[in-house]
Amino acid sequence: MTLRRTVTILAPAYNEAENIEGSVRDAVEAAAGLDDFEIIVVDDGSTDGTGEIIDRLTDEIPQLRAIHHGRNLGIGAAYRTALEHARMEYFAWTAGDRELHRDSLRDILDAVGSAAIVIPYHGTPERREFHRRVLTLISTTQLNLMFGLRLHYYQGPAIYPTQLARALPMTSTGFYFATERLVHALLAGHSWVQVPLRYQNRTYGRSKAVSVPNVFKAEWVIWRLWWRVRVRGKLAIPRVTAPANTVLEGAE
Repeated sequence: MTLRRTVTILAPAYNEAENIEGSVRDAVEAAAGLDDFEIIVVDDGSTDGTGEIIDRLTDEIPQLRAIHHGRNLGIGAAYRTALEHARMEYFAWTAGDRELHRDSLRDILDAVGSAAIVIPYHGTPERREFHRRVLTLISTTQLNLMFGLRLHYYQGPAIYPTQLARALPMTSTGFYFATERLVHALLAGHSWVQVPLRYQNRTYGRSKAVSVPNVFKAEWVIWRLWWRVRVRGKLAIPRVTAPANTVLEGAE
């Protein structure tokens, strides 16, 4: 059975008052080619007026829903909250800080239905800060070697069928929750397609993803995941037979 190309798009936001409106409007434009879509913004305990901006936008944009966390719980918790409320066939997410270019978001949404999982990667790495490129190279190489995969990137906003997304584990609430889920899905044999993305520098503020504590947390998640799936052979979901996988090239 072919799923209709209807997508729930999460935009998590923690103190993104200067960025969230642009991120939401980018998502509306990028999703125009889908059969249907909704956008869920999870205000993760913001204190800078982000919540008020989101509530105002819900009056203007019928596809937008707002959910407010009473305190900051982390991006993993925001993902889990939105997934619980998702009403569409596929589940996607975009950055509330507007680092993901609108045209790139359109590219990954256009790929929905070409495989079970759409996996974005950095198609223009030279536009990222040097230290972030180095960390990405190290972690991607490590993950490919540890799990026998050949991906360009594990931390992007991957798109899943919503039912599959709900079945995948999520023991980490930090940024590496995305890697944990993706590794389980790929080793279970679900089909995938990689799509290059174009990122843009934030207009306001700094990324909350890169910090020394987050690097150590990421390593803990990776080694715990390796122990579970490679040493103990325990996948969270049943294995399936999947067709050949594809890399879509051509990001500008």
